[in-house]
Amino acid sequence: CVAIMQGQANRERVILRTSLAPSLPDIVADLRSIRQILLNLISNAVKFTPSAGQIIVSTVYTEGGEVLLRVRDTGMGMSDEDISSALEPYRQTQSTRAQKTGTGIGLPLTKALTEANRASFSIESKLDSGTLVQITFPSTRVLAE
Repeated sequence: CVAIMQGQANRERVILRTSLAPSLPDIVADLRSIRQILLNLISNAVKFTPSAGQIIVSTVYTEGGEVLLRVRDTGMGMSDEDISSALEPYRQTQSTRAQKTGTGIGLPLTKALTEANRASFSIESKLDSGTLVQITFPSTRVLAE
């Protein structure tokens, strides 16, 4: 997914990199859904990160046996109100409307796909400070090594 989105990031002059855990166990999830989740998250990050900004796609295997998939950016960020709006289908945040791009279904679809794979979805963001989206696969969805 990072390789697919690299061209778009390059065109927007945004640095896209990874920080992947060296050994990550397999998870029980639908591969197509996970790809779509990542493509949506990286696409949003590229869209809302200004030139010279950064996006980091990372994975973590926690001591509690969870697998975390994270997309962090240094973009424009969102207020709590913006996050609530962005998670409602066909609604857009003020900043999204200003750019007049998208349909407003990316994040709601991403959240739904995450939950369909029995994982949890969270967003941490601050205006002008970027956004962190985290998908958490509980230990019950992680296959022992």
